[in-house]
Amino acid sequence: MLVQSKGGILRSFKNEPRKVPLRNLSPYALLVPAVVIIFTLRVVPMILAIYLSFTDTDLTKSTAAITQLVGFNNYNTVLTSTDFWQAINTTAWIVIPALLLEMLFGLGIALWLNRDFRGRSIFRGISLLPFLLVPIVIGEFFRMFYSAQFGELNYYLKFFGIGAHAWITEIGTARWAIVFMEVWHTTPFVMILCLAGLSGIPKEPIEAALVDGANYWQRFRYVVLPAILPILLAILVLRAMDALQIFDEIYVLTGGGPGRLTSVINLYLYQFGFSQFKIGQTTAAVTIFVASICIVAMTGFSGRRISKKFGL
Repeated sequence: MLVQSKGGILRSFKNEPRKVPLRNLSPYALLVPAVVIIFTLRVVPMILAIYLSFTDTDLTKSTAAITQLVGFNNYNTVLTSTDFWQAINTTAWIVIPALLLEMLFGLGIALWLNRDFRGRSIFRGISLLPFLLVPIVIGEFFRMFYSAQFGELNYYLKFFGIGAHAWITEIGTARWAIVFMEVWHTTPFVMILCLAGLSGIPKEPIEAALVDGANYWQRFRYVVLPAILPILLAILVLRAMDALQIFDEIYVLTGGGPGRLTSVINLYLYQFGFSQFKIGQTTAAVTIFVASICIVAMTGFSGRRISKKFGL
């Protein structure tokens, strides 16, 4: 390309590549350690687990045994296993009621805390305490709370004429004991997110409905609920993904008992992998489980986009 300089002399310049200043690359350089850590601790184990799911890896075999590829045999074994589907059924039986109760109580408490009253900030702080506790501590607390001999629950129920029960060892109450423990633990998480959504609703539509004579239920049904419905769907998806991974509390509280009545999928994977040491089948079950969580997440967020599109 010919360019005329100030002295009137034509000079030729080649189309040289544009140089990027080093300061523009510095943000990406700062991300390198995080990317390396995530790749090392997340991506590599995931790839290794998928590979192992296609092998007959078994830690009970002698070290001289050669690991062989077995194709989809592990997946077929897992999907035809009665114990696997029983664990899935147990997980669903515990997670679904817990999610419904968490959403109901969380939204109800958020509506209450969204109102102006004296001491609201104190109640907001206190309501978050259960969610801040470590799951192991919660499991130990409820194990003593549900105790047949020394539990506080039986102590208070006797004032209502209800006899003592072994809540975590009886077939009819073991699962419900876990459900209410999970609701107590994670309802504050739902509450704080619902409260954030309620705080973002403009006051003008609510005031207009109030002027038109709408009662509290009508304002909630026709103004508040449509406004926070996308947020509620997002909260439901997040809680479902987290609830499907419940392990710590149940491991401490019941250990999967009585029998295998409370053996959720994560507890089944733990017992199957670290008791029988069948790593190939265990990683196949883990892969199926992770794929199921991804499907739940994609389905939930797709539903959120659809509802938002149609203004629901």
